[in-house]
Amino acid sequence: MKDILLNYFIKNKKNFIIITIVFCIGVIGGIIFINNSKEPQITEINTYIQDLINNIKNSENINKLNLLFLSIKENSILILLIWFLGYTIIGAIFIYLLILYKGFCLGYTISALIAVLGVRQGTLVSIVTLLFQNIVFLFALFLISENRNKIM
Repeated sequence: MKDILLNYFIKNKKNFIIITIVFCIGVIGGIIFINNSKEPQITEINTYIQDLINNIKNSENINKLNLLFLSIKENSILILLIWFLGYTIIGAIFIYLLILYKGFCLGYTISALIAVLGVRQGTLVSIVTLLFQNIVFLFALFLISENRNKIM
């Protein structure tokens, strides 16, 4: 299985490099967007994140199963959209735009957490809340995006 995946990545490395570059451009765009935000926007983000953290701390019963299903539903919509776009003539452009969007969202979220909570705590919260769930999702997103682009 490992050899099959390795051969697949080597055979399609050009597509994976392009997808990774587009994703990284999105991440950098999200970081730049937060860094260039005005004071009222930073205050609003700060209030939102602090309220979210307080709600999580004060909530006794968090239904983890509902959160899991909500996450699967939202990510499935993105995956199905990429799958559908792979069968259209101009879909490859939109697939790259969706990857750019996902990168922007991730970069924006991480830099907002770091801006509000500080470098140390923001990085820790980002790793705990975002990194682990996105490792599997981004791997799947890159695989399906590369596979859908081969149709064109």
